[in-house]
Amino acid sequence: MSELLQDSAPDTPSDRLPLALARRTMRLSMYEGGFAMFFINWTSGSVLTGYALHLGASDTALGLIASVPLLAQAISPVAAWLAARRGSRRATAVLCAVVGRGLWLLTPLLAVAPLPGEGRAAALLAVVAVSSLFIAANGALWTAWMGDVVPWKERGRYFGLRTGVLGVVGTLANLLAGFWLDRVAAPLNFQVVLTVAAVMGLLAAVLLTRHDEPGLSGTPLRMRRTISLPLGDPNFRRLLAFAVYWQFAVLIAAPFVLPYFLTHLHMSYVQIAIWGTISAVAAFFLAPTWGRLSDRVGNKPVLAISTFLAGTLLPVSWMVASPGMLWPIWISAVVDALVWSAINPGIFNLSLASTPVSNRAAFIAVFSAATGLSGFVGGLLSGPLLELYRAVTPPNGAWTPYHWLFITSGVFRMLAWALLRRVEENGAWRTRALLSETRQRIRPGRQRALYPWKVRPRPPKRHDHREP
Repeated sequence: MSELLQDSAPDTPSDRLPLALARRTMRLSMYEGGFAMFFINWTSGSVLTGYALHLGASDTALGLIASVPLLAQAISPVAAWLAARRGSRRATAVLCAVVGRGLWLLTPLLAVAPLPGEGRAAALLAVVAVSSLFIAANGALWTAWMGDVVPWKERGRYFGLRTGVLGVVGTLANLLAGFWLDRVAAPLNFQVVLTVAAVMGLLAAVLLTRHDEPGLSGTPLRMRRTISLPLGDPNFRRLLAFAVYWQFAVLIAAPFVLPYFLTHLHMSYVQIAIWGTISAVAAFFLAPTWGRLSDRVGNKPVLAISTFLAGTLLPVSWMVASPGMLWPIWISAVVDALVWSAINPGIFNLSLASTPVSNRAAFIAVFSAATGLSGFVGGLLSGPLLELYRAVTPPNGAWTPYHWLFITSGVFRMLAWALLRRVEENGAWRTRALLSETRQRIRPGRQRALYPWKVRPRPPKRHDHREP
C-alpha cells in the first residue's frame, strides 16, 4: 500500500489508483483535452454562430442553439445511474463521447439540404440538441471520474494548469478557424471546419479509452435514489442554489456576445480569433495562479471576487466599444481570462470538495442537470428579451439592445456572492480576509490590519463524508 497516494483523504476508497497510474492518467488527460478543444471550439463560439447565421437563424434560434446543450445536461443522472449499474464510468463515457461527437458529421450536409425557410437552422438545432445529450453525459461522468483520479490537494494546481494549457490549444484552433473562415466562401468554409472538428473529437475519445479508472465506491443506487441522495445533503443544496443562479445569470447574455461582435462591431473571424488568442495567453498565466491561490485560501473567496468582476468589468468592456473603436474589446479579452480562469476551475473544484467520495457520480450528475436546466432557461429567455429591448431602443444609435442585455446579465452576476457565502468549504478564508491581505501586499508600508483576526483563515469545518 506504500505506492498509493499518500496525500489522499482519510475517506478515500481503498481501491484508489496507484500514484504512477494516477500521474499517467493526468498526463493523458492533457493530450485528450487538446484534441477535444478543437472539437469544442469548432462546434461552438464564432464557428457555430456564423454557421447558424448563414443558415438563417433568428435571435430566438441563436439563443436556443447556445442554450440547448445546457438543457441536455438533464440527462446526467441517467448516465450516472447507468455507469453505476455497469460498474465502470469509462465505458459509458467513451460511448457517449463517440456518439455525441460523431453526430456532428451530419452538420456540413445541412448547408445543401432541401429545407425551406428556417428549416436548416431548425435542423442544426436538432443536431446540437441530440448530440448534446451524449456530450453532457460524457462530461458529468468525466468530472466524477477525474475527481477520483487527481489527488485532492493538487486539484487547484492541476486543473488550473490544464485550463491554461488547453486555452493555448484552443487559441491555435480559433486562429486556424478564423483564418480559414475569412478566406474561403460559405458554406464550404464551415463545412470543412465542422468535419475536422468531429474527427478531432473522435480522436479524443480514443485517447479517453487509455485513461485508468479507480473502482466505483458505494453500492449502485436506484434511479430515484440517484437524485434524492444529493438533494438530501444541506451543503450540496446550498452549492446547487448558487450554481443554478450563476448559470442563469450568465446565459442571459452569453448567447449574444459573439453576435454582438459580428453584427454590431463588424469584427471579422480573424479578429475574434485574435480576441480569443489574447484571452487564452492571459489565461495560460492566470489560471495556474488562481489555482495555487485556491489551494491556499479555498475556492469560495476566489469565486466571490471573480464572479463580481464578471458582472462589472466584463460587460462594461464590451459596451464601451464601438465599430470604429475596438480597443476595449482587446482589454475585455484579458478581463475574460481573468474571471473565467478563476470561475470555471473554482466551480469545478468546489463541486468536488462539496461531494462525498462514495456515489460522487450521482452528486455531479445532479449538479450538471440542475445547472444545465437553469442555463437553458436563461438562454431561452435571452432571445425574447433581446427582441423586447429592440422594440424600446431607438435604431441606429450608439446604445443598442445588446447593451441592455449585458447590463441585465451583469446585475445578476454581481449578486451571485450572496448565495455563495452560504456554502461551507473546509478551511476556506472569508472573502474579506483575502481582500485585506491583498491590500496589505499592495501597500506593505501600512499597518497589516486594524483587526488582525480578519485576515486569518477560518478554522476548517469538517464534514464527515467529504475530503478535508
